[in-house]
Amino acid sequence: MKVKTTRFGELTVPEETILCFPEGIIGFEKFKQYVILSKKENAPLRWLQSLDEPSLAFIIINPHIFISDYEPPVEKQDLQFLKVKSLDETEVLSIVVVPKNPRDMVANLMAPILVNPKLRVGKQAIIKDGSYPTRYRILDSYDKNPEAEQTVSC
Repeated sequence: MKVKTTRFGELTVPEETILCFPEGIIGFEKFKQYVILSKKENAPLRWLQSLDEPSLAFIIINPHIFISDYEPPVEKQDLQFLKVKSLDETEVLSIVVVPKNPRDMVANLMAPILVNPKLRVGKQAIIKDGSYPTRYRILDSYDKNPEAEQTVSC
């Protein structure tokens, strides 16, 4: 499938990499198809690029990179929606906001993106118990472990 994007130009996207978000992403509910892109292989920061809207792309990260014990209490209906029995069967991602000063970038841990990689279906879950913030400062974790910061590049 050929797709035009604002950030990446025209892309050829293999059908088997297309993710369907039947409910969309919060605030962008009408956009249902996405693909995950990376400028470098194994880069921690990636892009969740909409295939429905060329200018819509979210920066995403696996939150386990900076919080190894991140276990959002996902509701049972979210798992059922994704047709999985546990969070272990999903890829968990967080949307990242990068302001002018990249050292202040934050990840939304309260609304993780969950993907069933086998079915290629995604859902943004909402963690209702307040155990995780919407604006977690990512590099604060790396400041505590200087060796970890060396692995952050995109």
